Amino acid sequence: MALQNVLTTDKIVEEYGKYYEKAGQNRQRLVRALMTPSVTLEKNARRIPTEETIYKASDLKTSSVVQPYSHDFTPMGEIEFIPNPVYLRQVKTDIQIVPNKIEESWLGFLAANNCSIKDWPVIRFIMEEYLKNQIEEDRELKMVYNGVYNPSAEERKPENCLDGIHKLLVDGASAQYPINVIEGIGELSADTILDQVENFNAKIPSRYFYEKVTLFMAPEMALEYLRNKRDKGYYQIKGDEEIGYRIDFTNHTIFGSPAMAGTKHLWASVQRNLLWLTKRYQPISNLQIQVFDRTVKLLLDWWEGLGFACNQMVWASEPTVGRETTPDEGGDDTPETIVVTPAVETGEAIDVTAAGATLNGSVANAPEDSTVKFAYGTDATALDGEAEAVAGENGSYSAAVTGLTAETKYYFQLQLTAGTTTLRGQMASLTTLAS
Repeated sequence: MALQNVLTTDKIVEEYGKYYEKAGQNRQRLVRALMTPSVTLEKNARRIPTEETIYKASDLKTSSVVQPYSHDFTPMGEIEFIPNPVYLRQVKTDIQIVPNKIEESWLGFLAANNCSIKDWPVIRFIMEEYLKNQIEEDRELKMVYNGVYNPSAEERKPENCLDGIHKLLVDGASAQYPINVIEGIGELSADTILDQVENFNAKIPSRYFYEKVTLFMAPEMALEYLRNKRDKGYYQIKGDEEIGYRIDFTNHTIFGSPAMAGTKHLWASVQRNLLWLTKRYQPISNLQIQVFDRTVKLLLDWWEGLGFACNQMVWASEPTVGRETTPDEGGDDTPETIVVTPAVETGEAIDVTAAGATLNGSVANAPEDSTVKFAYGTDATALDGEAEAVAGENGSYSAAVTGLTAETKYYFQLQLTAGTTTLRGQMASLTTLAS
């Protein structure tokens, strides 16, 4: 299959003729609409250059240590280390150019004499004006929030390159160490957005009020937030420039993310908790230029991935993570949830032997047509064993697993799947006995 030529000049030739006439034309006459830079990551993420393809970090889950005094030594306290990997995905750009096609046209000023075609002004123009800017726009509008990693998709498009923030939020809502899902906010509305944002913000623990926290929404919703502030009439102001994005009485601010345009979602994170991992990302200096049969090829590949340093410092409204809400029929403008979310809890292992054990857990409010199972294995990040969970009384579940290796630590987790959604209980562990 022939590769696409990036230069399409048919309409120029049709309008201006198939010949070159030097009439003062230059690059200043090549004008396009404003492109969108990668502002969401540049302004809000902590960029980490790395040589790794999996950035392995750990969240810490701690318990209390303070207790009433006694003469006896009574140890108390626990630090649990929870794996938090961020996967970098390899992406690329492949561009093919046939520069000679521009010589016999109005665009002939982008050609050159006495040098290789790879050094023609048209190649420099494509690198500086098109390639770098288009990469940033593709990242911002199609990857950062809307990306879902799918390298085998038939249609090759930016959205398939990596998991974006929306996918991270949805997955994080049911993760082993989950993000915080804030109930009762609903989809953002232009009429009630100020109240919705303040209600959402009030549900972030007060210990974060004086930390720098950013609330993310679509740019058009951020504008409605300002309009709502103005229309409430709470301020003695001289002009609209005095109404800002800061949420009153806190150190929290609104950011209108172009990546979220068209959505009614709302999520928040402590500043710089969003991680942007990159490997070999230098759009111009790492560009490979190949010349073959009067064709110039521009090849660029790099790795990047997104993640959160700590899920517990992330908050999202229910609609943002795919959970439904509905307005309260009592007339209150604040939406109230009517969906009962299942609660999945992994319990303890009993009857542990050298080769087996009985795993326990519980599920509250399990929806119809859902399936419940235990996943287990020796690697907490890749549970490769499965056992069907048998329902007991009062939402309890258990499974007897066999074929285990003696004197080995196993991790296990209760999982509930309903449709395309999987909810997971916390990770638990057991160690088999000696044989």
